[in-house]
Amino acid sequence: MRVRCILKEGESLLALLKRFNQRVQKSGLLREVTKNRYRGKPQSELNVWRSKIYRLKIKKFVEEKIKEGWPLEKALDMARRYHNYIKLDRT
Repeated sequence: MRVRCILKEGESLLALLKRFNQRVQKSGLLREVTKNRYRGKPQSELNVWRSKIYRLKIKKFVEEKIKEGWPLEKALDMARRYHNYIKLDRT
């Protein structure tokens, strides 16, 4: 995608630059370039599966703590602190 602007007679460089910037923004070129620049690699199926299992274990841990009477915020904080323990749990 190419954006072009030609200097009109009597037009200042600032006006040309403003017109050019408007055309670039309307064309969606910046959005596309930014999307491609920060695009990450897709996760492998194994990593997707591991992250799902990890989220389920965190959820189970938080639910157990809530049943024990802990407030939600403290249960989430504990889950974040004990994430290594939860990750290595093979149950």
